[in-house]
Amino acid sequence: MTAQLYKAYKAADKGFNLLDPGSAAGLDGAIAKAYERKEGFITYYWAPTALLGKYQMVMLQSAAPHDAAEWKRCITNLDCPDPKVSAWPVDKVYTVLTKEFADRATPEVLAYFNTRGWSNDTVGKLMAWQTENQADGEVGAKHFLQENKDLWTKWVPADIAQKVEAAF
Repeated sequence: MTAQLYKAYKAADKGFNLLDPGSAAGLDGAIAKAYERKEGFITYYWAPTALLGKYQMVMLQSAAPHDAAEWKRCITNLDCPDPKVSAWPVDKVYTVLTKEFADRATPEVLAYFNTRGWSNDTVGKLMAWQTENQADGEVGAKHFLQENKDLWTKWVPADIAQKVEAAF
């Protein structure tokens, strides 16, 4: 898909090179190397990830909105000779509960699930911290609670927030 957008934007005519890093690990390495060397680099990357939590990146806006028909017709088809500019589709993330759980849950528990949320930036920074510190999920969760009190305390009643804080 990146190769098709490269063609659609006529990036070669503008002096850009298309690099195929071969794998996700290769792409991570290429991004890290360019960032550390302060070299220009344009890439498509997904979030949240530890890599984007570690390195400060700037998201470029597409020159056109997402065009689902064009995406299907040509962007996802490497043999298509005439791709048109289209933004990448944006995924939505939902919190879902089983009916059985929701039926048993108290109003406070349901309010928590309806209230909580965090940005890709917050999650990426937490993932980067966990990677750098070789921290497992439990240690990462405690770090999140300690470092993001202003965020998570909005998700729960004040008395619950006090109990959580007292636990660490």
